Amino acid sequence: MAKKQPSLKTLAKGEQPTNLNDYLAEVADSELEARTVSMSAILARTVLEEVLSDRDCARIRGFRGVAVVVGVPSADWVEPIKNALHGFGSFPHMVARNGASRLQDRPETGNDDVGRYLCGNHNVGGVSNAPGRYLPSALVAGADIRIEISTPSNRAISEVIRQVTGRRPRRLPPRVATGLGFHDLCAAIRTHSTPAECVRRLNSMTHSRSLADPSLADVPHIRDLHGYEGPAQDWALKLVEDVQSWREGTLSWSQVDRAIVLASQPGLGKTSFARSVAKSLGVPLVPTSVANWFASTGGYINEIIKFVDGIFAQAAANGPSVLLLDELDGLPRRSNLGRNGDYWAPIIGHILLTLDSAVSGDAGKLIIIGATNYASSLDEALVRPGRLNRVIHLQPPNATAVAGILRQHLAGDLPGIDLSALATLGAGSTGAEITGWVKGARRAARVAGRQMIASDLMAEIAPPDRRSPEEILSTARHEASHACLSVILGVSEVSYVSIIPTGTTAGYMKARLLCSASPTRDELDAYVVTILAGRAADEHWGGVSAGSGGHPASDLGIATRTIASCHAALGLGGSLAMRATDEQAIDLVRTDATFRAVVERDLTRLYAQAQTHVAANAHVIDCVAHALAKSRIIDGQGLRRIINHAQSKAPNIGAPLLITGGNHA
Repeated sequence: MAKKQPSLKTLAKGEQPTNLNDYLAEVADSELEARTVSMSAILARTVLEEVLSDRDCARIRGFRGVAVVVGVPSADWVEPIKNALHGFGSFPHMVARNGASRLQDRPETGNDDVGRYLCGNHNVGGVSNAPGRYLPSALVAGADIRIEISTPSNRAISEVIRQVTGRRPRRLPPRVATGLGFHDLCAAIRTHSTPAECVRRLNSMTHSRSLADPSLADVPHIRDLHGYEGPAQDWALKLVEDVQSWREGTLSWSQVDRAIVLASQPGLGKTSFARSVAKSLGVPLVPTSVANWFASTGGYINEIIKFVDGIFAQAAANGPSVLLLDELDGLPRRSNLGRNGDYWAPIIGHILLTLDSAVSGDAGKLIIIGATNYASSLDEALVRPGRLNRVIHLQPPNATAVAGILRQHLAGDLPGIDLSALATLGAGSTGAEITGWVKGARRAARVAGRQMIASDLMAEIAPPDRRSPEEILSTARHEASHACLSVILGVSEVSYVSIIPTGTTAGYMKARLLCSASPTRDELDAYVVTILAGRAADEHWGGVSAGSGGHPASDLGIATRTIASCHAALGLGGSLAMRATDEQAIDLVRTDATFRAVVERDLTRLYAQAQTHVAANAHVIDCVAHALAKSRIIDGQGLRRIINHAQSKAPNIGAPLLITGGNHA
C-alpha cells in the first residue's frame, strides 16, 4: 500500500514560509522546472549565439540539408546544446552522444539514418563532447558547419547574467568560467540574485573546481632552470615563444609543438620541469598519473575511461593548461599484454584516442607532458607524432648544473660562497638528492642555533666515509679501471669518476661514448670491455665481489644486455634475423638456453680481454685509484693528467684534482 504523502500547508496572504514544505506549497513543481529549464536554455542559447556566425544561422534556417556538428567541452553540455540548437532551425534528425553507451555511441553506428535524412534535404545535427569518437562518421566527415564550444567567454557570461537577473555585472574576473561545467554555471547564476552575487559564486566555484597546482610561486622560470640544458630546455623555451605568438594572433594553436615525454631515472625533476613550464607560460598545471586513475576508481574499464575523460575535460576547461601525465609506464605495451589483453586493450585504445583529440584539436588548448622512469616500456603508438611526439631523456646534472640548483634552493643562505667545489662533489646526483642536502644543512644549522655555514652543506653532500680504508681503495680501483680503460682504449670521454656513495651505489663514472650513433660490433665490444674492467680489477687486486651485478643497471646487467642486443636485435652477431627489440633481447637470455650460451661465450671472451688490459695498465689504474681514494671525485681533465703522468712514469704526479674532500679514515 502506498504511503500517504502529507498535505502542504497553505499560507495566508503576506505570511512568510518558515520551512521547505511551506515554500514548496507556494511554488508549484511546474514553476520550479520552468525556472531551471529557462536558465539552462538561456545559457546554451547564448553560448551558441556567440560561436555561430550570421552565415551559419542563415544556412540552418534555409532548411536545405545542412549537416551541423557541435563539439562541447564535456558530457554535461551535450543535452542542453542539443535542445538549444533546435531553436536555430529545423532539425528532423539530431544525434547527441556523450559516450555513455558503449554500443551506440560509436562512429559506425547511425550512418544510415544520417545519409537518409541528408539525401531527403533535411538538416541533421550532431552534438558531442568527442565528435570524432562518438558521432556517426558520415556526419563528422560530411559536416557543412563544424563549431567548437569551449569555456564560455566573459562576454557570454555577462549576457547570461543580464538575461537572468535583469542587469549586467559591473566587472568580471578574467576567465571567470574556467573549470566550470554546464550545471555549475546554472547553479551559480540564479534569478532573484544580484549580478555581484552571481559573480561571487562563479569565482568561488572556479577556485574550488580547478585542478591547477596552486604552488607554482617557488618554481623558477624555464630559462633559469639548471640541469635541463639540451633538448628539454630548448623545447620548453620554444614553446613559451610559440604560445606568446599564439596569444598575439601571429601563430595558430595547431602549429605549436605542445606534447613530449620526459624520461629519466627517479628524482631528476620531471615534475619540477612541468611546473616550471606551466609557470613560464602563465597557465595552470593539472597533474595526474596512471596510478591515480586506478586508485580513484574501482579498476573497472568503464570507470577508468570515465575518470580519464574527466581529467582531460577538466584540463581542457582550464585551457590553455599544462597536463602532466605521470607514471606513463604504468600502461603496458600492447605487444606484451598476453593473457591480460582483454582488460588492457580497450583502456590503452581509449587513451590513445583521447590523446589524438587533445593534441590534434584546438578546443582544449592543452600542453601535454608525459613522464616515465622506463621509456623502453612505453607503447610505440603512445609516443608517435600526433600524440606525445617523442621522448626526451633527462641526464643527471653536471657540476655546473648542481651549483645552479644548489643556489636556487639555498636562496639567501650562504651568500657569496663559491659553490663550485661543493657542486663537483655532488655532480651526477639527482635534483631530489640536492634538495635533500639543502634541507639537511638547514636542519643542522637550526639545531646548532646559528646561520648555515658551508661545512653544514659539505656534511650533507659528502658525509664522512665510514667504510674501511681497504674497502675504499677496492672501490676506487674498481671505478678507476672503468675510467682508465675508457680513456686508454678511446671508448668514452670521461666527465668525472667518483666513490661518493649514492643510494645503493658505492661509486660511479659519468662518460660520453665516442662511437657513432650506429656503432660497429668492434665498438660495442670495446665498450663492454670497459664495463667488465671493474670486475677484472676486483679479481686482479684481491677477489671478485657481488658489486658488479644484481641489477639491470649494474656492470653485468649492462654488458649482458649489450651483447644480447648484438645477437638478437642489431644484426651484429652473425645472424641477419631480428629476434627481439633491444629491450626484449635480455628476456631471451633468461628463457632461451641456447641463446644464453652464445651470450655467455662472448662475455667470457670480452672479460678475458678486460683482464689483460687491467693487468697491462695496473700501474696507471692504481695511481688513479689512490688519488681517487683521497679526493673521492676526479674530473675528466684531472683523470687524463694522472694517466699521462703514470704512463710516463713521472716520479711526482702532482695535484691534478679539482677538489679534496678529505681523507676517508
